[in-house]
Amino acid sequence: MNRALQCGCATVVAAVAVLAGPVAAQKQDFGAAYSFAERAPRTVLERTIDRLLPSIVKVHGASGLSTITSYATGIVVSDRGHILTLDQILVQKGRTRVVLYDGSVHEAEVLPADERLRVRLLRVDPAEVEGGLHPIWPKAGDGPLFRTGQCVVSLGNCFRLAEFSEKVSATFGVVVGRANTALRYRLADVQYDGDLILTDACNNPGHYGGGLFDLEGNWIGFNTRLLESKETNTMLSAAIPSRDLLPYLDEYVHGKAQPETVKVVRPVYTGIVLFEPSGRTSPPAYVDRVVKDSPAAAIELRPDDLIVRIDDYSVRSCKEFRDVLAKFGPGTTVQLTYKRGTLVHQAALTLAQDKQ
Repeated sequence: MNRALQCGCATVVAAVAVLAGPVAAQKQDFGAAYSFAERAPRTVLERTIDRLLPSIVKVHGASGLSTITSYATGIVVSDRGHILTLDQILVQKGRTRVVLYDGSVHEAEVLPADERLRVRLLRVDPAEVEGGLHPIWPKAGDGPLFRTGQCVVSLGNCFRLAEFSEKVSATFGVVVGRANTALRYRLADVQYDGDLILTDACNNPGHYGGGLFDLEGNWIGFNTRLLESKETNTMLSAAIPSRDLLPYLDEYVHGKAQPETVKVVRPVYTGIVLFEPSGRTSPPAYVDRVVKDSPAAAIELRPDDLIVRIDDYSVRSCKEFRDVLAKFGPGTTVQLTYKRGTLVHQAALTLAQDKQ
């Protein structure tokens, strides 16, 4: 064997050996060479975004399938290297990389996913991170996380426009409502049975896995992929309420096993009897009659009124009316929106306990 061939074989063997072993973090920031000149944040909103950016990372998975994007966004949730991302890209052991705010590239350990939420934790070695990590954590409690009409900012690596230390995209909008899972992901059915935050802050490809925040920087939602409605043939940007992530995060970040809980549903009574003609599978929620001395009678609801919303939940059918009411317990006061003729009315409806 000649010397040139021997050298070539040695090079190939060395390359294979390097690939087979652990990959050290790439700490050189190649993005600094072509980044734009920066200035200090001037407004309250700019300062909020500037404070959040170190917690947002770029995630690169395996590629090769044209129907599945190989990049997304992630959120640092612990100083021990845990990063939350959406489990809808090709994340594989040894082929998943995370790019931190400083531009450094790290191989990520792939942790078990949450099949219900369709989210997954990754983990990088915190010892390889110069300057430390900047975690954020969902807010616990029973108070409302968001409200319809609230201004929000969404952070994510839209269309993979940002590389290395370049800043991810920020889109702005408002919360336009809540939705149940009659909606589905564009590529896979949603198993998540909670509510989704709907917003007009765009979730473009790559943006999912990022965070939805209020203008004070509170983490209120986790960006999903675009949602597609089977009924209206529309696509929407949505986020999982951040509080719903806590059981999964507590289990895999803090090691807290989640006890199995049985949800006790107490039926509510309104006194509303809907018009449901036979043969119609999903009729609109028209009032057929109102029971005397019932909660509905107290707000002077009448036959032929069309119920269109309960609190922030849209009601498009008799079935949705019952499904939405099942979310509330006796004694709860909800805002009922209904149409009477050409006028739209609202009233506070206090739910009673169903005695049947």
